[in-house]
Amino acid sequence: MVLGTYFVQTGHYALRPLILSIPVAILVMLILYANEVPDRFADARAGKRTLVVRLSPAAVIRGYVAAAVVAYLVVAVGVVVGILPWPTLISLLTVPLAYQTWKGLTAHYDSPYQLMSYLGKNVNLHLYTGLLLIVGVLLGILVRR
Repeated sequence: MVLGTYFVQTGHYALRPLILSIPVAILVMLILYANEVPDRFADARAGKRTLVVRLSPAAVIRGYVAAAVVAYLVVAVGVVVGILPWPTLISLLTVPLAYQTWKGLTAHYDSPYQLMSYLGKNVNLHLYTGLLLIVGVLLGILVRR
C-alpha cells in the first residue's frame, strides 16, 4: 500500500517507501493471520488448509511473534542504516500492543469470544504503528530543515 501510493504520486519507486511498506504489510498480514484463529475448526471442516489449520497452536503463536519482531526490526534497521529518519522509532511505542495481542492469543487461543478484544488490539497495532511511522517521517522532514 505504501509503495504503491508513493509510485502513483511520484511515478517512480524509492527505497524509503519500500522499507516503510514492510512493517505496514507485515502488521496487516497479522490481522488476517490472527483472525483465522477463531475460525480454525470450521475452516478445517470445510477443507481450508490455512496456516492456522495446519500448524499447532504453539507454532501459530510463534509465527505471530516472529512476524511482529520482524516488523519492528525493519524500522530499527532502517534507522540504523540511514534509510529511515530517526523519529520513525516512535512507532516502537506500539510494542506493548503487540505484547498484549500475543498474551491474548496465548491465553485465549481456544476461547473465540474472549479472544475478540485481543484481535481488536491487533487491528489497533497496525493502525497506530502506521500512523506513528507517518508522524516519524514528517518529524524527520522537520528535523532535517
